[in-house]
Amino acid sequence: MTALYLSLAAIGFGLFLLLQPKVKALVAYFLMMQFFDVAPSELFGMYVWDYGAILMLVLAAEVFLRKPALRRPKHGYLTALRVFLGWMVICLIWSLLVYRYPLMHTIKNARYMFLGYFMTLVFIRLFMVQPESFEFLMKWFYRLTFMLMPVVVLQYVLHKPLLFGTVGEYEGAIRAIPIFLPFCLLNLWIILTKFLSSGRLAIPEAIYAALVLVTVALTYTRGIYIGVIFTAALLVWTMFRDHTLKPSSMFSVVLVGILVLAVLLASGLAAKVGGRAISGLNLLGSNDTSSTGRVKDDTFNGRLGLAAERFALAWDQNPMVGYGFIHEDDVPVDLRSKLKYGTVLGGTAADPTAFSRFYEGGHYMLGLYTADIAWADIVICTGWVGVLLFMAVALSFALGHYLNKDDIHPMGYAVRTGLFLQLAMLLLLMFDGNNFYSVMHIPAFLLAGYSLTHHGRAPVKTNVQAGQLRPANLIT
Repeated sequence: MTALYLSLAAIGFGLFLLLQPKVKALVAYFLMMQFFDVAPSELFGMYVWDYGAILMLVLAAEVFLRKPALRRPKHGYLTALRVFLGWMVICLIWSLLVYRYPLMHTIKNARYMFLGYFMTLVFIRLFMVQPESFEFLMKWFYRLTFMLMPVVVLQYVLHKPLLFGTVGEYEGAIRAIPIFLPFCLLNLWIILTKFLSSGRLAIPEAIYAALVLVTVALTYTRGIYIGVIFTAALLVWTMFRDHTLKPSSMFSVVLVGILVLAVLLASGLAAKVGGRAISGLNLLGSNDTSSTGRVKDDTFNGRLGLAAERFALAWDQNPMVGYGFIHEDDVPVDLRSKLKYGTVLGGTAADPTAFSRFYEGGHYMLGLYTADIAWADIVICTGWVGVLLFMAVALSFALGHYLNKDDIHPMGYAVRTGLFLQLAMLLLLMFDGNNFYSVMHIPAFLLAGYSLTHHGRAPVKTNVQAGQLRPANLIT
């Protein structure tokens, strides 16, 4: 049986090598996205993300050997990103030569950040070699998410998991957080930008936007609700600043919002969704960070406590590199015993995350790393210097967008704005997840796609780069 699997793998890899670079990228990314939740995330005892990463490295070798058709983009945030990548190399060397961590454990732990951030450069090179590949990938991500969001809704109706993503229960309902949600939201921002600037949408776009709102509602996740609210506000402010916002279109959006609220009320979802959203907003003003007793049935204060604790530990260890790329299995006992906040190791889905060690008087083994707040993991691996360099990447990206509002994207204003907004939301959700740490392949694609933006004043309908990319409707 093993020989059969190896033979099939060899045939599949041979066929992969025959594909065009843009198709190779789609296949590799589909694996790194864990099959978009349509299949288990592990295959033959190995995460499918790793299979995708291997194929992405094969693609990297090909595109860096090919002659590019476009010039390399020059943006401040890309320069800052390369500096951050260089600092990660220093932290890796420090981990191996100074801290003397085991080689394989260190590489295993570092692979998410290294491959993730490096993928930004791989995608940029791909778009230089095959300029139409960005539009190709965007359209496929749109089609895939369009097909899968109804399955998320069907899960709720049937009260039965149909996908392999994060699924649980919340007050008798299915609570699902699909891994492809960032791409759903990306397309939502593109659709809303298009509508608020031109006032005309195709029927499939309107259906897609409605599906995204329902999918977001069914996550029952306060961090996502807050992120969507803040990003929507940022969208309105950005378009107002760019003089692209039409009041009549804004009025229509308000009417649609009222209609959605009516549907939620009729379906009984309003109380659950509204309760979660309101409690999440209330937490933003809370100052209760007590480490004793239960933390108000929330994990917000626990996340803040966890972040503060990890930053302090990294400062005491080495402010420059922190603990380096230490593996969870190599964490010393005396260090682990100091942890007050963290994620339970070997816990169940019912266990809380980012909470106090004294949660309800229990005693748990807490992990040094967490899936709840990315800042804590970044400071562990790259120290305070790494965090500052990462902040430089984020700030240069945001400032570059607003200081160069006349820049154009080959696929139009809506796409450029959508990419910016979704990256802004992912940055915000670093307080609610591990964005820009272990799931870097998602923002890597968005950063690379945004890099196609170039300086100059030109009508949105003007073809760019010899017509390689069409600033037409992306998703229709």
